[in-house]
Amino acid sequence: MTDISSASRGVKLALLEGQLLSRQIDRHVFLEGATRLGLSGPDADAAAAKFLAIAANQVARRASLKSSYDYIVIGSGASGAVVARRLAEKSRAMSTLSQREMRLSASCLFDGEIRLADDHNFLAQFLDAQRSIRSRVAIRRLIHAYCSHFDPGHPGIRQIGIFLREAVSTIPSSPRWVWPERHRQFGLFDPAQAPARLAELTINSLSPRKELEGIGLGGQLMVSGLSANVFLSALKLTQRNLSSNPKLEDVDRVVSWVQADDGKMYYSAHRGAVANTLLLPWTNRAPDQDIRQKVQSFLLDKLSDPRIDRGAWLGVDDAARDVMIRWLAQATLEQFLKVVDRVAAKHQWDYRRAFWNAYIEKRVVANAWVAFGSNGAQVARRIAENTADSLMRRFATLGGSGADQAILLLSIGDLIIADWSHNGRLRIWRRGNPSAPEFNLPSYAASDLRTDSEFDTVHLPPDGWQGKAEAYIRRHTGIKLLESEYMPRRMGK
Repeated sequence: MTDISSASRGVKLALLEGQLLSRQIDRHVFLEGATRLGLSGPDADAAAAKFLAIAANQVARRASLKSSYDYIVIGSGASGAVVARRLAEKSRAMSTLSQREMRLSASCLFDGEIRLADDHNFLAQFLDAQRSIRSRVAIRRLIHAYCSHFDPGHPGIRQIGIFLREAVSTIPSSPRWVWPERHRQFGLFDPAQAPARLAELTINSLSPRKELEGIGLGGQLMVSGLSANVFLSALKLTQRNLSSNPKLEDVDRVVSWVQADDGKMYYSAHRGAVANTLLLPWTNRAPDQDIRQKVQSFLLDKLSDPRIDRGAWLGVDDAARDVMIRWLAQATLEQFLKVVDRVAAKHQWDYRRAFWNAYIEKRVVANAWVAFGSNGAQVARRIAENTADSLMRRFATLGGSGADQAILLLSIGDLIIADWSHNGRLRIWRRGNPSAPEFNLPSYAASDLRTDSEFDTVHLPPDGWQGKAEAYIRRHTGIKLLESEYMPRRMGK
C-alpha cells in the first residue's frame, strides 16, 4: 500500500481515492482518512460512493472482455465507428463501403499490432470492394499506403501490388493520372522489381531525392517504405561502383541523399548500410585522398568516432569499422605531427613519421590517440579553425609535462605504444599490464604514461632506434617490417 504520510492534502486525498478504486482499502478506512483531511461527512460519503461505483463498473467491463478480437479501430471519431461496424460485418458490408470509408480503410490497413493487411482473406475482400467502386481517390490512398509501408517480402504488399497493376489502368486517363506510366517505366507496383529499377534512376543523379519526388515519392514517402528500399538498392550499386571504378560523385550522391536540411540524417535506421557502402570497398586498397576525406568527414559527423563511441557504430560490419579506424589512425599520426612540427624541431619527426606510417599502411594499427600539452592543444585548435578539419579537435590534454610536450598512443596487436615528442622516450606495454594506458580518454597525467613499460628506448641516434623497436614488436605480434619499409626515403636513393 502506498505511504501517503508525507504528501500534501490534495495529493493525500487523490492517493486515498486511488486506493479505494483499486480496493487496497475499504469504504470505512476511506471515510476516516477523508474526514481527517477536512472533507465533511456528506462529501466524504459521496466520494466513496462515486469511486466504488467506478470500481464495480471496471470489474464488469473486464469480465466482458474477449480473449481476442478480429479488428480494433482506433480514432477517426464518428467515421471510425462506422468503419469499425462495417469491418465487423466483413464481406457482407464490404461492397457497401462508401468512397470516404474506403479511404479511411486504406489508411488503417497497416496500423495496429494485428494489421488488416496481414489477413489474406480480409485483404482479398477489401480489394474486391475497391475494384467494384473504381474510385480514383480511394486507389490513390491505397497507392500511398503501398508506398509508405512497402516491404517486398510482405504477402499483403504483393497482393496490393497485383491489384494496383490492374486498377490504375482502369481509371479513365487524364494528364494528372500518371500511375499507369510510372508502373510501365519503373515496375512501381511489382515489389520484386521496383526498388532496383528506381535505384537505376537515381544512381546517375546528384539529386536522387528530386528524382524520387518527380515520380510521386516525396514528402512523407521520401523516408519510408518504397523510398527506403530504393535507397538500399542504390547503396548496393554504389558499393559496386566504388569497388570497380571509384568516383567522388558516387560518395557525393550518398551524402546528399541522406543529408537533411536541418543537419540530421535521413534513413538513420540504415546508417550501418551507409557506412558499409562507403568503407567496405577499401578493405584491401586505399581510395583517392578526396574520396577518403569526404567519407571520413561525413561518417565522423553522422556516426561519430568509432574509437570513442562504439555504440553509434552498431550494425556496421567489423571490416568496415576497421577501415575507418585505420584511416583515423593515419589521420591521428598526421595530426600529431602537424602539431609537433610547430613546437619542435622538424628533423626529429621524419624518422618517426616513416616508422609509424609503415605499420599503418600494413593495416595493423587497431587504434590511435594523441594527447597535447597546453601549447600543442592551442596549435591543434588553431589548425582546426583555419582548415575546418574537425578531426583536429579530437585529442586529449596532457598534464604534468612541458607545455610543448605531446604523446602518440598506438595499439598494434597485443601491444600498447606511447611515443613521446621532442627527446622523450618510446615505451611499449603488453596488453594485460595494469600500467598500460587506456585509449580515447579526454586527459592524461604524464606520470601515468611513463610507468612500468616492458620496452623503453630513446630516439637516438635518429636512425638507430627503429631496429630495436621493430624487433620487439615483431617478437610479440609476428608483424615484420623491412628496413626499406620503415626508413624515410632519402634524396637520390
